[in-house]
Amino acid sequence: PYECIEQTVSRFLPNVITYRALKQLGVSNKELETRLPQLVGVALQRIYAAQHFDGGWGWWVNEESDDYLTAYVLLGLTEAHKAGFLVDKQALERAAQFFDKRLPSLKGDFNVWELNREVFKLYALANYAGIAGGKGQEMSRAVQLYDQRAKLGVWAKALLAQSFALLDPKEKSRIDTLLADISGAAIVSATGAHWEEASPDWRNMNTDTRTTAIVLSLLARHDPKNALGPNAVRWLMAARKEGRWESTYETVWALLGLTDWMVATGELEADYKYVLVIRLQFACGD
Repeated sequence: PYECIEQTVSRFLPNVITYRALKQLGVSNKELETRLPQLVGVALQRIYAAQHFDGGWGWWVNEESDDYLTAYVLLGLTEAHKAGFLVDKQALERAAQFFDKRLPSLKGDFNVWELNREVFKLYALANYAGIAGGKGQEMSRAVQLYDQRAKLGVWAKALLAQSFALLDPKEKSRIDTLLADISGAAIVSATGAHWEEASPDWRNMNTDTRTTAIVLSLLARHDPKNALGPNAVRWLMAARKEGRWESTYETVWALLGLTDWMVATGELEADYKYVLVIRLQFACGD
């Protein structure tokens, strides 16, 4: 009963994405199909009740709206809509309109975490634009952020590449450049491949696990044959402690990346064949 807005979204978003993935793969799960709409419905009502008059959300109902959290909620609502759940269109519109006068000009001097945050907001708005239409403003902003890509964190570069793909499926050049930058930054070890940020980005709740998961999602959607993909999966699974990741937020992104990879590789559609090999040993007695 005391969940903050981040925990509320982090509770239902992975289920929504997994539910949609299973539908795409034609996998039936009666228990999930019965229980999930109820869980998502409860979460949505809690989110609607916490939305402020300005269209945004704070950590708690009585706290002022936060642009990062609002982008996260907008992303969650959009994904729920895309998965086929009934989402209040007014709540979606108000969340998107929250950013109308809150997107700063990108001509100034920004810190890395500030630029990273602008990419995250762009990604949420690009997702929303996919269902609401009107992508001109978002594309212009994406290009401006791309021009400052040298300052961006790895996770932000990955989300920027995905934003370009959402805004213009034909946009290949910039996506390939960002993919090359990201691939070159991979750290490969015995436990797999992962990515680390040059400096911590606590203001955006980022961790190396989240960065790796976001990169995995990008690879799954735009470069599924990249050899770094399977190694990133191995690293993410090894990064768990006692079967789970460190936080609700980290868990969301890990599950999103792994689910995207599952869909891209078609693991649940595999046709396994086996050959029974019988080995006979003969012992010669005297």
